[in-house]
Amino acid sequence: MEDLKKKHVLITGAASGIGKATALLLASKGANLLLLDKDYSSLDIVHKYIGSNCPACKTCFSEKCDIRDEKQVKKTIAKFVKNCGKIDVLINNAGILDYGKVYEQDPKKWANVINTNLIGTFLVSRHVLPYMIKRKKGHVINLSSIYGKHASPDSSAYCASKFGIRGLSQSMRQEVDKYNIRVTIVHPSTTQTNLFKGTPFKPNPKKALLPEDIAQTIYSTIIMRENAVIEEVDPVPLLDPYKK
Repeated sequence: MEDLKKKHVLITGAASGIGKATALLLASKGANLLLLDKDYSSLDIVHKYIGSNCPACKTCFSEKCDIRDEKQVKKTIAKFVKNCGKIDVLINNAGILDYGKVYEQDPKKWANVINTNLIGTFLVSRHVLPYMIKRKKGHVINLSSIYGKHASPDSSAYCASKFGIRGLSQSMRQEVDKYNIRVTIVHPSTTQTNLFKGTPFKPNPKKALLPEDIAQTIYSTIIMRENAVIEEVDPVPLLDPYKK
């Protein structure tokens, strides 16, 4: 089992939902955290909570960053590495959802989902991997979705972005495994987050997964011995949250 007290973990989208739950869990286990989100006011609340309530976490940096902007991404990651010396684990979690039928959806909103979910994941990975390759060590965990394996109607941009993350991750794994870098894809099913706010999707909260369920899944992939990797994992609820 890996010792998280020696790990520096970068989490995108850490201000809420799965990212926040993962940050809190890893902080409680002693990981050193590097947290990103474009919503810095919410991220700062998470940062301060960790500082006050998670004594096992010795280092926690947070930074406002729009992962769609390569200049911001490159600058922020370089700053983290300068301060901490390394990034052991990258958790690409940041993501958004927009809904609508293909023949009705606003192309700009459609593109924004792709730019955030898929291109954002690429950009952060693009600028973290060289540091991992130099050390010949690392772990990239990409949050896809069950809808990155089985598409659903009225969410084509989200599905396309998550299918893309799966392809990106599988290709990435074949490129970096020779450097002892692990790549894991997590495909959460319906989870109680703000992702569905303002959409017609109304899952039963008693049946849907909690962000903490996904955080626990992510944690389990990190603590495996470094010569083993969970390539893909599908946390799903026991009962369908869309059925009465």
